Amino acid sequence: MPATSAIAHRLTRRTGDQSFSLRETPFDREGLNNRMLAEIKPLFTRRASKRYGCFAEEATVFKGLLVNWRDQTLSFTQFTAKVIENLAMLMEQEDLETDGHWLFIEEELEASHRLWIALLKQKDGLLLNADNDLQDTGYIDFAKTGLCACIDLHDIDNPDGKRYLTLSFGFGDRPLQQHLMDFFGFTDTVDTQADTERFMELVSDYSEAMPEDTAKRYQKEVAEFCMEQSKEGAAVNYHELSGNVDSVAEVSLDDFIAERAPEMKEEFIPDRSSLKKYIRYTGRTKEVSISFSNESLGKSITFDPSTETLTLKDLPSALVKQLKGE
Repeated sequence: MPATSAIAHRLTRRTGDQSFSLRETPFDREGLNNRMLAEIKPLFTRRASKRYGCFAEEATVFKGLLVNWRDQTLSFTQFTAKVIENLAMLMEQEDLETDGHWLFIEEELEASHRLWIALLKQKDGLLLNADNDLQDTGYIDFAKTGLCACIDLHDIDNPDGKRYLTLSFGFGDRPLQQHLMDFFGFTDTVDTQADTERFMELVSDYSEAMPEDTAKRYQKEVAEFCMEQSKEGAAVNYHELSGNVDSVAEVSLDDFIAERAPEMKEEFIPDRSSLKKYIRYTGRTKEVSISFSNESLGKSITFDPSTETLTLKDLPSALVKQLKGE
């Protein structure tokens, strides 16, 4: 995981008060750079709400700076500093509040070249030093990481490349989201929800001829396979899936899709929110929280759509005891 270059700058803005602190040189400890990247990449991969796309055709300041860095008109430090300066102007113009360290990491491997950008938060803490004395300290709170962006610097040069820019937003980013997407010049090129729903519709059609219990179990296993791929940051290849999820049908899933929907892409990025209903039904109000496996519907749990009534049987023994006051 060679992080060839890494640097961070601080940007703070509260209404009427703004400051930024620019580091003058990249970090010079390769081991720590790689540790930082090792924290960022899994966090980015696990996030469910990623946006996949590329730069819009219209020129943006960020896109211009990136080009200047790549053609070596700007050094890595100059490029990142100018990004922060322009972000500061954006925050001022739009009257937005922010506070954090903007981390930039260039990752170069044999088969890939990426730029990672993450908005990091710090947290106060305590430490015991070498003299066993208690001291105040600060540390990076990765759980509160905000924006995380990954730019595939190889694919960006591909004329057919339409998925080299991935954005994901995290803690406290909601007021900034659209402004940051505009700043990057991001445009969506992948509708993960539509792709996932279309695929699962085909899976439902495929399993129609199966016994009801078997069909629900099959749909659940397919959805779970897709969910695991998503958690690993991988796309779903339906040929691979067909070989990994057992089916009682005479025709394989991939042959069924090839005949029924030849336009279907062999790979798609799964949308977790679209998969959940094939695994579990969930819902809550202030007073009630309900969650049950999709296989339970029609067995121990029935739903009457005309009255919007859910009937439960075979209640958990611990719940029965609570209701009986035992």
